[in-house]
Parts: sequence; C-alpha cells; structure tokens
Amino acid sequence: MTTTGILLLCIAAVLIAAFLVFFLTLKIRARRFRPTQDKAVQQMELNRDLQEAGFAYDRKGDVFYSLLDCWQREMGYCQLYDEGSSLFNMVMHCEPVRFSHAGKRWMIELWKGQYGITTGAEVGIYNTDQDDVRSEHFTGPFYHCAQDEERLPMSFILRKNGRVLFKRKGLHWWLTGFKLGEFSTPDSLTMDVRIRFPDRRMRDAFLGGLQELGYDKKEYAVRGSTVTVHYTTPHSVQPLSRGSLQETAVQKVNQSNCALYRQATGKYTDTLDKLEYIKALVPELYEFFLHSLYARAFYEGFEWLLDLIRAHQPDPVPPAPGPPGPCPVPPKPCPPRPCRPEPCCDPDRSSRSCCSVRRANRLCCGCCEECPCRRHPEKGKGCSTDCSGSAGCFVSCQHMSLSCHSRRLPSDRSRADCSVFGSSPDPCRKDREERS
Repeated sequence: MTTTGILLLCIAAVLIAAFLVFFLTLKIRARRFRPTQDKAVQQMELNRDLQEAGFAYDRKGDVFYSLLDCWQREMGYCQLYDEGSSLFNMVMHCEPVRFSHAGKRWMIELWKGQYGITTGAEVGIYNTDQDDVRSEHFTGPFYHCAQDEERLPMSFILRKNGRVLFKRKGLHWWLTGFKLGEFSTPDSLTMDVRIRFPDRRMRDAFLGGLQELGYDKKEYAVRGSTVTVHYTTPHSVQPLSRGSLQETAVQKVNQSNCALYRQATGKYTDTLDKLEYIKALVPELYEFFLHSLYARAFYEGFEWLLDLIRAHQPDPVPPAPGPPGPCPVPPKPCPPRPCRPEPCCDPDRSSRSCCSVRRANRLCCGCCEECPCRRHPEKGKGCSTDCSGSAGCFVSCQHMSLSCHSRRLPSDRSRADCSVFGSSPDPCRKDREERS
C-alpha cells in the first residue's frame, strides 16, 4: 500500500470514529432527555432565547411572531431586501402597495412564502418624506418603519391549499407569523388581510394603490374605514430570483431541512418539546434555528446601503420658537405701614399709662382733650366732623404727623403712599426720631 493510500485510510478512520462518537453522544443525550413538564416555564425560556433575534412564540396558535420593538425596526425597507431574500433561504410572494398620504409616501407590503424551515406571512407598514436614494448600486425610495402613532390595527389568516395554518392580529407596524417545520410553495398559500385605517382619506389612498396594481373589486372589500384584501397571486413585479434555478435550489434545501426537523423530533408532538429536545441534543442546530428568521446577517449584506442612507439624511430642523410667554407679573406693592397712634396724655394719670412728654404733632386717638377740634373749636375749622366722633379728628386734625396719614387715606391712594414710604421699613419711626 502506498503512502497516499495509508493517509486516506487514516483520514477515513478518523471521520468514521468522529461520526461514531457523535452518534453515541446523541444517543446518550436522547436517553437522558426529559422535556420540562411546566409549559409556561418552557415558553418563557424559549422566548428569552428568541428575544435577541426579535421574535417570540405563541403556544396557543403554535406560531412564531415578530416583537413590536424588535431590532429589525431600525432597518427600514427598500426593494433590495426582497431581491436578496433568496440568498437567505427565503422564497416568497411580495406585494408592495404604494400610495401618498399626509405629506408622506407610504407602502404597505404583503408577503407569504417559505422562510427557511418555516412557512410564514407578513404585513409591514412603512413611509418616508425624503427623496429617492440615488447611488451607483441602487436607485429608489428607502422607507422607514412606521412609528408607534402610525401603527394600524391589522389581522390576517394564512391558508395552505384551503387549510388554515394560523391567524394573527394586533396593533402593529409589522404583523408576522411563522409555522415551524411546515414546507410550502408560495403558490399554495393564500392570505386574507384586514386593515383598519384611521380615516377614510387614508383608506381611499390605499385603495388607489391597490387599484393601480390591478386589483379588482372581487379581490378586496371595503366596510367603513376597514379594507380586506384577498391575496393569492401577486400583481406587482416579483424579485428577479423568482422562478430561477437559484430559487429552485433554495426550495430543495428548505424542504430537506423541514423533513429533517420533523424526523428528528418525531417522538414529540408539542413544538416546545421539539425545540427543547434539539437544544439538548444539538445546541448548534438550535442556534441556527433561532437566527434563521430575518437574521442580522440578512441586513449586514446591505450595510453599505444603510450607511448611505444615514449619510444623506438631512440635519434635523430645530423646532420653531413658540409664542412669547406671559409678561412677568410685577411684585405686589407692599401695604402702607402707618405708625401706631399714641394715646393722648392726661396730666391727672400716672406716667405708666400716658406720655410723659407732649409733642406738638402727636397723633390724637379719638377726640381727646388735646385735639384742637375740642379745645379750640374756632381753630378746628379743618375738621371734617365735630368731636362727637373720633373719625373727624383722626382724618383732619391739623397737628397729625404727615407721615401717618396713610392710616386713614382712601384705598386709591394707598399704593402711592406705599411707593413713597417703601424705602423705609418704618417711616413713622423715622418721623418720631426727627421730632425728638
């Protein structure tokens, strides 16, 4: 035997040994495996693994679906995505419905077909207010995914040869559903899509897009602001790979992978048990499945386009200044601070209760003996009333201190007096000190 023959024999022996070890490992793992009995725990763990991929699993409908805030929302949409989908084992019918509404160009696209080892369908809402992208490799509109306030209530039923595969509904921008292990051709699938628009103007704009594609009244129905589309054969131009040898080869691989999945997990009927079984036996295959639906590698192939879009986006326009705010309210003027009237002195009283020193301009409290209105009626001509009431003396006695007039001034003069005396915390005290 030659040296080459010995080398080939050794390589073959190593490969056979590796295969036997792998097979024995699988057999041991399969015997030890017991699916988790708590389905809620199973679903929670699966959804935790799927979250990074942007998807989740609904056990009730046995369907995988896209999350509302999945990372794919940042990727937007352009026609190149549909053109390159077959490179990632996705063979589907595409139906973009384009229309204009509220100053934006909108597109609501419908998809149905085979996505790797799943059969699925999608409804996506996109819009843009920017010009078309013009570059050496691509010319056309680039749409952004609808914002939260632009989401629409949607639902659809996916059928295969008349049999219902699953139903989906929700307020979403990208309503999806995928059936694991199901192989289908796009022609065998039909999709009844229902969309409720916020008003009839947007509804009519969408209907105009349908009619422009060639839909007749037998293929859609209108009820109020809701439109139902019976999607069977697409009316729009399909990707260049549609019907090509490349697509045929991709479908062969998809069909083989679906058959392999069903055969490997045939001992279980529940999808949660199937995936847990694969995760325990072949973790690499489990990871491959998690990233088979719109994987990051799909968008990484268009990174050059996304960089081009970001580079040509206009700078954000600063918001217009709002109306001027109300003028600041001036501080409320301080109230007048008159001096406290001193009681008139009575020489017959003790010094504790009356003033020991008489002042010429001392403020009179009531019609006391010191008031000129009382002592000298002929001199008290300035009194407004006689001495029968204290008000006259308070207001009109000629010997009152001028600094204390604000105590009995009318209300319309109080603010003016405040402005005069505002600089002194106690003008009456200053007046008394000067008189002393």
